[in-house]
Amino acid sequence: MSGIEFGVQIEPQYGFTYETIRKIALEAERLGFESIWVSDHFFMTTESVGTSCLECWSTLAALARDTSSLRLGPMVSAQSYRNPALLAKVAATIDNLSGGRLNFGIGAGWKEVEYDAYGYQFPKPSTRIRQLRETVEIANLMWTQDKATFKGSYFSVNEALCFPRPVQSPCIPIWVGGTGRMTLKVAAQHADAINFAWTQPVKLVAEKYGLLRKYCQNVGRDYQEIRKSIGLMLTMADTSVSLEAKLRSQERRRDTEYMRYLARQLPNMAGTPDAIADGIREYIPLGVDHFILRFHFGDEIESMKLFVDEVKSRI
Repeated sequence: MSGIEFGVQIEPQYGFTYETIRKIALEAERLGFESIWVSDHFFMTTESVGTSCLECWSTLAALARDTSSLRLGPMVSAQSYRNPALLAKVAATIDNLSGGRLNFGIGAGWKEVEYDAYGYQFPKPSTRIRQLRETVEIANLMWTQDKATFKGSYFSVNEALCFPRPVQSPCIPIWVGGTGRMTLKVAAQHADAINFAWTQPVKLVAEKYGLLRKYCQNVGRDYQEIRKSIGLMLTMADTSVSLEAKLRSQERRRDTEYMRYLARQLPNMAGTPDAIADGIREYIPLGVDHFILRFHFGDEIESMKLFVDEVKSRI
């Protein structure tokens, strides 16, 4: 398992308090996880009245001070929720607060209901991905130039200053999230890592990596320079009997707001430690060396312990 690392994903939209997130992060750090990631959402659904949803970058700023070794990042930040120059400034600040532990997870955005509620324009996917490209280009300039100037089709900066610069040199690692062709083209040109989520089939991942390799060749980029990451939604138990009990419990809760929301996404990977390890190992020959694990709300600490005690050594 040399070189394989594991992170944990938190979805504040499910109702987390910061104290719960802090406890999960500290336990992840104690258990030896490499990173913790926070989704960038404003609420779960329009029916989520009263359900806590902490803002992504504010949460990361707090985690930067409450942790000491975990790498931190949004998985992924929606590029159009914030002005690109401001986002680059926020990221540089958190990189300083954390002593150089930030990953800049970025994507084109997808949750239209949030755009509508907050009064953001929600253009067609091709436009959002072009905006993503410009956001990444502006961030790179902000982090490396004394004065950043950029004029694009959607965004511009004029001699913008960003000091202190990020601790990490030459700049904060850029993690692009998404599997679409246009997103892969952005990743080929700009990404230090790419993440596919959630629980994408191995065959599909292999096909997408083939496209990424092609796009890297087109722009003269070494495909191997881009780190490969997979996001997995996991349901685990130490025995088959315990696993069946967990799955039955999930089924009984299928009409809750949380489970209805999850049902819109890809199915999770469910199994005992041997089965989970087998499932994870299938991705490694494709070049995957980082797995972001997402556990059911309220099951994080128990699942992290089980993963480290019973799964990690089997991979």
